[in-house]
Order: sequence, then structure tokens, then C-alpha cells
Amino acid sequence: AGMLRADRTLAERMFEAGVIKVLCCTATLAWGVNLPTHTVIIKGTQLYNAQKGAFTDLGMLDVQQIFGRAGRPQYEDSGEGIIITSHDKLAHYLGMLTHQVPIESKFITGLVDHLNAEVVLGTV
Repeated sequence: AGMLRADRTLAERMFEAGVIKVLCCTATLAWGVNLPTHTVIIKGTQLYNAQKGAFTDLGMLDVQQIFGRAGRPQYEDSGEGIIITSHDKLAHYLGMLTHQVPIESKFITGLVDHLNAEVVLGTV
């Protein structure tokens, strides 16, 4: 955040080439850029949500997406994900990472709208 695009691109390329060994970044970079690495550390598990006007916890899919940068098969044999959070959130994230929290689909809630849109478009 706050970097010129050219500086950000340079930092990413230098990290990819191994010139930079540690890259500290915002969640945006951790989510969206294909920079494979051996170890990913999430320092802090809350992000500011402007719509709510408050800090909210990282969701399970966000944590998995960020940890997905570690140990990519085409680059590494293994990987590590380290999460640093408050003690009261520890059980929450351990449960998520060990699949003790159920994943629920939102597919059905939007199905009618999507089907209606396809009918209007004439594709079904």
C-alpha cells in the first residue's frame, strides 16, 4: 500500500528472483499475486472493514488463500503457514485450519436470480 506501481513490480520481481529473501506485504498482495514461497506468516488476523466501520476477523477462505502461497508443488517440496493471533482467537483459527468448522455453500441462495438472468438473456 502506498507504493508506486513500478516500485511494487520491482520488489515482486526481486523476491521472485531470490534477491529479496523476506517480503512484508498487505493482505491484498498476499491474496492476489502469484509469488510462491516456502513460508507465509500472517501477523494479525483482523482487517479494517470500512463498511462496518470496525475491525473484522480474517475468514477461513482468506487464511487458506494466503497460506496457499506456501509450498507450491511446482516450486517447493513443502511449505509452512504460520499464523500470529491473539490468545482468544487461537481455538477459532486452529479449528478452521484443522477442518473442525463446517463450510456452508451459498450457491442455493443465488440460484434463482442467476437462473432468471439466464432466462431473460435467452440462454436457457
